[in-house]
Amino acid sequence: MFPPRSALYASLDALPFAALGTLAVFVFGTAGGLSSEAVGATAALVGAALLLGLGTISANRHQTEGKPFYFTRAVVVEGLLSFP
Repeated sequence: MFPPRSALYASLDALPFAALGTLAVFVFGTAGGLSSEAVGATAALVGAALLLGLGTISANRHQTEGKPFYFTRAVVVEGLLSFP
């Protein structure tokens, strides 16, 4: 099992992606005319799944390689490198 500190850092790193996923589900669900209960439940489920999944990947990567892996930093660096 990974230490609680790396789990906290991994969860904080995955938090922006979980928030964006939750927001996207909420926006598309309400635009599609679904009920607010269904949209809220689905958005919460997607956000929790993203947070758990990406946080687990980041924490496991930290545990196996001994150095932290940050999704946010990787996405920002790749985005900056993609500019022509």
